Amino acid sequence: MATTAPHGLREENRTLYRVIKLVSSPLELGPMLEGIVDLTTEATDCHACFIYLRAGDRLTMRAASPVYADVIDKVQMGVDEGLTGWVARHRTPEFIRENAMGDPRMKYVPLLEEERFQSMVAVPILSRAGDSIGVVVLHTEAPHEFTEDTLKLLVHIASLVSGAVENAQLYDEQRHRVNSLAGLSALAQHVADATEAREVASVVARGVRRLLDSRICQVYRMSQDEGLMLLASYPEAAPTAPAGSAIAVLLAALDGGTRPHLAQEVWPGLDVANLLVTPLSTGDERVGLLCVGAPQNRSFSAEDTEIARAAAHLAAIAIKRAELIGRLTNANIVKDLFEALEAGAAEFAATKATEVGCELTRPFLIAVAEPVGGRGHGSSEWRAAAESVGRALGQLTPCAAVEVGPGPVRGLLPAGAPGAQSSSRLVQACRELGRHYRAVIGVSDLHDGATAATLAYREAQDAVKVGTALMPEGGVIAYSETGAYRYLVHISADDAPHDRMRAAVDALADYDRRRRTVLLGTLESYLAERRSAIETARALFIHPNTLRQRLGRIEELTGLRLEEEDLLSLELAIKLARLHGRPAANA
Repeated sequence: MATTAPHGLREENRTLYRVIKLVSSPLELGPMLEGIVDLTTEATDCHACFIYLRAGDRLTMRAASPVYADVIDKVQMGVDEGLTGWVARHRTPEFIRENAMGDPRMKYVPLLEEERFQSMVAVPILSRAGDSIGVVVLHTEAPHEFTEDTLKLLVHIASLVSGAVENAQLYDEQRHRVNSLAGLSALAQHVADATEAREVASVVARGVRRLLDSRICQVYRMSQDEGLMLLASYPEAAPTAPAGSAIAVLLAALDGGTRPHLAQEVWPGLDVANLLVTPLSTGDERVGLLCVGAPQNRSFSAEDTEIARAAAHLAAIAIKRAELIGRLTNANIVKDLFEALEAGAAEFAATKATEVGCELTRPFLIAVAEPVGGRGHGSSEWRAAAESVGRALGQLTPCAAVEVGPGPVRGLLPAGAPGAQSSSRLVQACRELGRHYRAVIGVSDLHDGATAATLAYREAQDAVKVGTALMPEGGVIAYSETGAYRYLVHISADDAPHDRMRAAVDALADYDRRRRTVLLGTLESYLAERRSAIETARALFIHPNTLRQRLGRIEELTGLRLEEEDLLSLELAIKLARLHGRPAANA
């Protein structure tokens, strides 16, 4: 015994010296750990040696005896699994002398053929702060009595390995951080070069998937109704989150962090177990969501979350910028479109319509909205109303081209299908819109073809001009509803006849204004009913005698003899007076 102890001590010191040389060498972590495995196997005469390193709550085999070299990085377990996890959790060595698989703490790993092993010893690798950062595990096929000296040797080896592992992990962390910052910098450059929202989203999806080494990355845009629209996915063939899952994803974003249990709801059938959801925000506005999925063996770290947040911030700003540029570009194209229609340049207008996805080869209407109630185009009230009217017109039909001021609101509205039904549907949709926003909306007849577009634009302008004169509270008037006004709308007040009919109308208008009577309206109804006293009284809800009294007063004021006058001339004089604001439409 006297000669054995010094020999054992010399062998232990020799082993530790070789371990010190290994951990002090410039070798990378992997080769260094493999060398530790070989030295430990030789020193303890075991059949297999494994070294597990800890990341979060997972232990991953990072080195193994040569016969098990093919399972390195493939064997993983939680710190709550097996004797290895128990040792990592309790930070104390533990060994099983025989019948290792009979121990309730053991977890059977088929790749390691653990049914062959009888004895096992596990020693924690502790950091300077006393936290477990790994485990050294020894196996023997026959029952083996691990002595106190063996345990002490393993503890010393684990202690020496600890410093090397901490240094290597710190180096890897710093290198990973530098790589991440470089990757974010490159991503920012690519994002800055993107000009459209979907292009931005595609760049971000590819970049984040690469930076986080994830299985899938998707970028969603949040719409006005708080729904989610997929902008980009990488890989592109990956499934889109089902509509029912969108709410769950949104809740995950509001809660923050990772939500592993939602991963399969978002991407059913995909090998994804961990979900990271980060909101795309600019200030107080939530632009969308960045969703990243990782497979079973990949967990998202705090650093991954920070990278995702930085990328999401880049994406949000770039998407808003691209959308703003797109809106301005689209607004300029639409402005050019209507200026071309106003100038009669049908072919140029057709080209501009195509640029905004509105084909003139299909049936369409043109609508023009003007303010009522004395509001001018430059008033703040009309600017706000015009924005709302324009947005509402644009939502009536797909691919609509709408110009929102300054000035009138003008819209080219594809009807979807030929026929009067499509036209009436759009007119009806506009009807309450005009009254709600105190605007008159003139709508053309249904047309198709580029050459008819200039005609449709003139019809809409004529209709809105008539409507402005006749609808002081706002509303909608289709060109087909303008009646005789369509023939008078281009006659200016100066060009209108200054005859006895006009003088009579002006006299009645002046009398009505001063006396608060309705003689001009009564005359207009009388002419519309072709001088039928009974029908006129019924239409005005008055007694026939009241009607006769009013007609007598009209003849007295104007000098007209209603039974003898040219009815058409008198009726047209009244309509011209209405168009020219003499009197106001509600007189």
